[in-house]
Order: sequence, then C-alpha cells, then structure tokens
Amino acid sequence: SSATERDEWLEAISKSIEEYTKKRITFNPSKSLEEADPEKQEEDSPLGSKAPIWIPDTRATMCMICTSEFTLTWRRHHCRACGKIVCQACSSNKHGLDYMKNQPARVCDHCFRELQKQDNQCTPKSGSPVNHKSPSSALSTVLQSIPSGRKQKKIPAALKEVSANTEDSTMSGYLHRSKGSKKPWKHLWFVIKNKVLYTYAASEDVAALESQPLLGFTVSEVKGENSESRVFHLLHKNTLFYIFKADDPHTAQK
Repeated sequence: SSATERDEWLEAISKSIEEYTKKRITFNPSKSLEEADPEKQEEDSPLGSKAPIWIPDTRATMCMICTSEFTLTWRRHHCRACGKIVCQACSSNKHGLDYMKNQPARVCDHCFRELQKQDNQCTPKSGSPVNHKSPSSALSTVLQSIPSGRKQKKIPAALKEVSANTEDSTMSGYLHRSKGSKKPWKHLWFVIKNKVLYTYAASEDVAALESQPLLGFTVSEVKGENSESRVFHLLHKNTLFYIFKADDPHTAQK
C-alpha cells in the first residue's frame, strides 16, 4: 500500500543517516560499461543468439553509453543484441544476429565489439560467411559528428559511479519530490547506496542528476488528515531540504 511504501522509505533513509554518522562514507565505483558484460549472457547463450528484452523508452532519458540527453531530434535507438537504449552515434554499426537469421541489425558499439570477438573465436564454415558489417569510415564519421539535437554535457564522475538500476542498493524506487510547499512536484527515481541519496530522471539512467550524502539529515513523517498520508520531509539542521511523496499503488512505474 501507499502507507507501507512511505514507511519503507522513511526506515531506509533513517537507517542510512544513522549508519552514516557511525562510520566514514566510502564510494565503491561500479564497473564501467567498457568492463561490464553488456548483455550478461550465460555461457550457453552467446550474444545475439536470443532476442533481448528491450528497455522501455520511458526508463532512460540519456544514452546508456555516452550519456547524451535524448531530445526530439536526438532520438532513442534500441540495440538489437542487448536491448539497451542508445543514441545514433553509439549504434552506427550493424551485425548479423543468430535469432534474426543473421540479418544485419543495429547494435550498440559495445555489442558490436563483443560480436566481432565471437566471430574471431569461431571461424565460419566454408560457404557460410558471417553476415555482419559496419558503416564505411566516412559514413561513421558523419553519423558521429552530427551536432543537431545532441545535448551532451559534462557529468561529474561522482554522478556516474552508481547507475539507477544498481543491484546492491539499500533501496530504490520512484517518488514525487518538491523543494518546498509551494514548489512543483517532480516524479523522479531515487537510490540509496552507501548512505548517499542519488536522484535520477528515470530508472535506467546511467548517471545521476545529483547525489546527497545523508550525514546530518533527519526525516519526519507529515501527518495528514487520514492515516494514509504518503508525505515525509527530509530535514537538515531542522531546515526543510526536500518534501517526498510516495507513489500510489496504481502508478504505472512503481
């Protein structure tokens, strides 16, 4: 229920604040996309052998490789090998995929390199060439140098240490947040990890909008007219920092 969700967030934030005061916070940088296995395939399921589950468009506001922001002119593309959402500059290659009967399909740069490694490890039989290709160097240069619509801003390293879908967080989920009683509400994705509260625009973004260590913060429940109040305050030295409201059970992305 909404009240239960509120209580879980209250408990998680309070616990993080309490633990933070007892020991020094440490950051554990996550593996970079270069180091991580892009599709986490099992050994018996090589990349390209099975259709991936596509990440819904609404769950990523930026390219999952270069972090450039998606706009009306800088659009989302899905990698046909891993299902991630990437921009056109990071998915300019095509490669034959087994589950598509080796028809060339758009793949992200990371999967393209992995597929090329698979090609080198497995020599094709005579008369059955591997069907893959990449754009000519000239075309690739054009695709990657198109300035129209691309919004790529410099993101501090600290905001890229933890991705929105990190598996070892204390808690994560969507909340409505406001900076004051008369300020508008924003629906954002939050992650608590290592006593730090990370804020994301969507649940699959690879870089946070901001991060806030919880040292010195307290939380307080806002009593509503009924027991189903879903609002709580994040305070710093008794000064209101943020107002949070838990999603109701019928929210599409919970």
